[in-house]
Amino acid sequence: MVLYTQAIIDGLLLGGLYAAIAVGLSLAFGVMRMVNWAHGEFLMVSMYLASICITSLGMNPYLTILITGPIMFLVGYSLQKGVLNRIIQKDNTREPRRVLLFTAGLGLVLSNGVTMIFSSDTQVVATKYSNASFNIGEFFFTTPRLVAFLIAITCTAALYIFLQRSETGRALRATSQNRSAAKLMGINEERIYAIAFGIGLALVGISASALIPFFPYSPSLGLTFGFKSFVIVVLGGKGSVPGALLGGLLVGVIEKVGGIFTTDSYAQALLFLLFVIILLLRPTGLLGKETD
Repeated sequence: MVLYTQAIIDGLLLGGLYAAIAVGLSLAFGVMRMVNWAHGEFLMVSMYLASICITSLGMNPYLTILITGPIMFLVGYSLQKGVLNRIIQKDNTREPRRVLLFTAGLGLVLSNGVTMIFSSDTQVVATKYSNASFNIGEFFFTTPRLVAFLIAITCTAALYIFLQRSETGRALRATSQNRSAAKLMGINEERIYAIAFGIGLALVGISASALIPFFPYSPSLGLTFGFKSFVIVVLGGKGSVPGALLGGLLVGVIEKVGGIFTTDSYAQALLFLLFVIILLLRPTGLLGKETD
């Protein structure tokens, strides 16, 4: 039982971080009906940015959040306003497919560009937090994973409060629920799209800074996290912040507990099986709702 409980604890700690990464993708899909296939690659780029701040500027790894978060917000806002909004206008469909193709190509450009600059080798940033750990009774906790979990949960909760209580948050929710009605009420659709995409990438940047003390990274990292983010969004419900949190925790627990009974590869297969079952039985996800 100690082994199973430890696996659940480790899964929850990792799942909280998965949720923070995926909630940006969920927000973009919920508001714009847009799948960002470069989501994982933006996380990868953010980790390289955080590593540069640590190794070259001597920054504390968690203080790099002050760099990665704002920079990725500006990247997301500018990309959406300058490029993606124009593609959406030209596509003129409920779910713009050209954006999907563009972001898929952008992901390839980012991964290959980083490979050309930094090589394809897996890298690790050694910090004073990397090997820190402690015990509570019979259970083992690594400090960087616990800190990453707390950062992720804080960001997810802050985003939920922002969406519920702020004027911009209500505009985001209105656009997500019914774009036509929101537009008739005077909401600037293009500005809302840019804010949504910017927030999504800001969360990715913050998550990268939380990951960097304990997670190895390489140009291929984006593929893994991009797929997991997509699975989490589908499981939790497209556009649902609580759904993304629930989906992330489920994915983390399934990976860690499944790894006890079988290999990591089979645990990933189990995750994909759950993804297919949820997709068949409840296409809107566990906490998702139909939108217009």
